Amino acid sequence: MNKRFFVFAAMAMLSVSGAALARGDHKIAEEVAFGRPGDPKKVTRTVTLEATEIAFSTQELTFKMGETVKFVLVNKGEQNHEITIGDAAMQQTHRKMMAEMTGVSHAEMDAKMPEHKMHGNSVDSEPGETKTLVWQFTKPGVFEFACNYPGHAEVGMEGKITVR
Repeated sequence: MNKRFFVFAAMAMLSVSGAALARGDHKIAEEVAFGRPGDPKKVTRTVTLEATEIAFSTQELTFKMGETVKFVLVNKGEQNHEITIGDAAMQQTHRKMMAEMTGVSHAEMDAKMPEHKMHGNSVDSEPGETKTLVWQFTKPGVFEFACNYPGHAEVGMEGKITVR
């Protein structure tokens, strides 16, 4: 792996959670600026996002602070897609890391670089697959959801999340 990849990986880890990194834990197991992994038993709302070439079925979502949301990603496209929830800085970092690993699946990335795993704020899917992600929005703000496969978000496969 090249030096640039390791720089991007380090940036991604820092954007995910400084406190977790200080403990040597690369997982999002605690609250970050855009929330935390949600308890599936406490889901208050389900949102289905269909992914096609190259768009999501919606571009704007609004939630209440404290809401636990189950995101259902239905890949109706012909290529892999993901949904990643985060703030703008985390999305940019993840996007750069994905570009560095073009042609490598998420599973291969995770095997080569365990800190790549987003652990709770991202799922990816192959064509025809349906995946779920449960997230609790604990703070108000404007956040993003995106497919960060190279080129996807850049042509509009992203959206805005407003938490009030």
